[in-house]
Order: sequence, then C-alpha cells, then structure tokens
Amino acid sequence: MSHPSPTPPSPNAALLDAIEQASLWFRAKKTRPIFVKVLEKPARVVTLEGEEEVPAGMCLCRGEAGDVWPQKPERVAAKYAATDELTPDGFRKHVPAPDAEGVLAARIEHAFQVVAAWGTLVGKPGDYAVKDYAHRDVRYPADVWIVDAKLFDATYQRMS
Repeated sequence: MSHPSPTPPSPNAALLDAIEQASLWFRAKKTRPIFVKVLEKPARVVTLEGEEEVPAGMCLCRGEAGDVWPQKPERVAAKYAATDELTPDGFRKHVPAPDAEGVLAARIEHAFQVVAAWGTLVGKPGDYAVKDYAHRDVRYPADVWIVDAKLFDATYQRMS
C-alpha cells in the first residue's frame, strides 16, 4: 500500500528551513519614508518582482527610489505614521513608526522565489527574504516577501 507524500507545511518551507539552519535571520528596521495612496479602483501594478493585480482598497506604496508595492492599509498603519505632506500625484508621505518592531531578514546568495500573500516573487542573488519581526517564532509564516538588495541596504538598518 502506498502512502501519499506529506503536504509541505508552506510553499516556502525549503527556503525558510535553509535560512533557519544557516542562522541567517537578523533584525532590521526601516529608516526611510514611503509614500502611500489608497486605490479607489483595482489596478495593474508593476513591482520589482513582476506585474500584480491590486484590488481597490489596498494601499499602493512607493519608496524613494520609485519602487512600488501593494500593502494592506492596516499593515501600513502598523508600520508607519502618516504626515500632512502630499505629492502632486496624490501620495501621502509616511515615516517609519518609532515603535514599529521591524522585520527579520536574510540575505540569499542565489536566485530564489517565495510565495507571498499576493503572489510568487522572484529574488536575485543577494536579495533579502523578509518576514515580520512579530513572526520571529513562526517557522512558516503566511507572509514572506523579497526586498531588492540595493533597496534593502538603502532603506533598512540592521539592529543589534
């Protein structure tokens, strides 16, 4: 009698297990502002990881380097404080919240991918796999994403 193979605990299990086994996680916090606009209607957005369909009500975030990504409004509110500053195209400046816990990040030295809440993301050698610091004790969190190496180095600070 054959037994079916066990279902992996997460589509990211192999990568997360390798990060854990190599002790690659470190804590980091955002240091730079972002600009945010709530989408009034669905939009097709080109991010660093590819094209994404973003539903109405989601936030479209833009970094200082022009990189864009979708994020849920409650996640933006948990990590950033809105300012009164608006850009001509309607994005509101948000600064990192001083009490934000930050993230756990791991630099990956080979091409890799993760299945994020919003789709499959592809990382280049040297990019970072990232998860919320609040999930530091969660081996396979539902939300894992990729941050481009140059953007990570420019917008995050490693915590001791």
